[in-house]
Amino acid sequence: MTELELKFCVPDAALASLRESLLARGARRVRLRAHYFDTACGALAQHRVALRLRLEGRRWVQTLKAAGEGAVHRLEHEVHVPGSSRERPALDPARHDGTPAGAQLAAALQAAADPQLIEQHATDVWRLRCELHGADGSCIEAALDTGHALAAGRSSPIVEFELEHKGGPVPGLFTLARACVQHGGLWQSTLTKAERGLRLRLDDDAPRASKARPPQPAADADGAALMRALLQSALDQVLANASEMRPDADVVEVVHQLRVGLRRLRVLLRDLAPLAPGIDAGWVPVLSRVFSQLGEQRDHVAVAAAVRPLLQAAGAPLLDWQPPVAADPVAAVRAADVQATLLALQALAHAGDEAYAALSHKAARDLVAARLRKLHRQVLRAGARFEQLPVEEQHRVRKQLKRLRYLADFTAPLWPTRPWQRCRHRLAVAQDALGLHQDVAVAAEAFRQQAGNDPRAWFAAGWLQAHQAVTARAAGEALVRLQGVPVFWR
Repeated sequence: MTELELKFCVPDAALASLRESLLARGARRVRLRAHYFDTACGALAQHRVALRLRLEGRRWVQTLKAAGEGAVHRLEHEVHVPGSSRERPALDPARHDGTPAGAQLAAALQAAADPQLIEQHATDVWRLRCELHGADGSCIEAALDTGHALAAGRSSPIVEFELEHKGGPVPGLFTLARACVQHGGLWQSTLTKAERGLRLRLDDDAPRASKARPPQPAADADGAALMRALLQSALDQVLANASEMRPDADVVEVVHQLRVGLRRLRVLLRDLAPLAPGIDAGWVPVLSRVFSQLGEQRDHVAVAAAVRPLLQAAGAPLLDWQPPVAADPVAAVRAADVQATLLALQALAHAGDEAYAALSHKAARDLVAARLRKLHRQVLRAGARFEQLPVEEQHRVRKQLKRLRYLADFTAPLWPTRPWQRCRHRLAVAQDALGLHQDVAVAAEAFRQQAGNDPRAWFAAGWLQAHQAVTARAAGEALVRLQGVPVFWR
């Protein structure tokens, strides 16, 4: 059994109206008291597996969940367990034997030094739920959960709205979800109750940055299967980091990884658009806007950190420029049109083959190879004359290099027998060199703008301007070293 479920955080201002809306649609209230189990070393959490016993009203249900295809799709297996509501029955992992989720549980337990399962945390929530039926024949369970996570004598509030696909056309789930975020300010979160409880037990609620997980398209994937797998990989990273965005928290690394995910997503929409004719031209401008808004914070924090050691070594009288007024990164991510765009992309990632071009494995691979060859040629041509290019052109080359690297990372599994690591390393080195060059240029301009109010900034602006010749030479040399490195797409 699988589960396709969307989870949303609910702002205080929207809670009463959401509750009233569900009651008007016949929602019923039930108490859910869940106990979550793991090994002492957290083997299940490490394998993205959650195992619980939950008292649902008066009956006990043992539920196992494991990673599925994408951030909102999970493997699930439930077993009703006989027993009194007054006494918790014994947990039995064997109840899930012979199921796909059970196989992942077995693998997690096998990897643990001590496979004994112990209760780690719990939740106690009241769920208000009802079924909603769309005009397209879809059946969606809507549920509002309010309560607490409980662990190690501590508690934290839970206020979540869930939409789970129960039957009928899958697009109906995402259509309903987009209507919800447009009305009421809800924002999507992929943080599960199991993860909330684990963090509470560890007394560690610091935001976690998530790096990209490699996509896993089959070696013989056709165009639809390939694009679906790549979209899910990019969306996983975006949604995981967007879920960690919150006010009054250190989210610098989260913002960085979120921007990486957004760039990977934009690469797919731009370079592999022929694989998915259903791509909406309006998605890229929304993603580009939030990417830029998040970059305003990145430019001040990360760029300043990159150039500060250079200025210190040069004896600059001023090491930091005045931070600009930047967009609120949390508000930027939670904006209704951003949330709606991400939901539309998830709908595409979970759509049937009819949403994709009917391309065979060979045709899809040929299309990918053509895109890679074009980007590779552009980058190599620029390498020989990089120092002579205007700053704007140098920045364009950096973006082409990133597109090349991300697209190659995405699609290397299509050529499983061809080496990729050496080229990947050279691309990463070149990207770092071009990144430092861009950071120096951004910092030089920032100090130049501040010099009108603080004359000390002139030294940093002038020194960094001169230092761009050094970083441009290093970047050009890194690009030239890409010549002759074997690539898998030939």
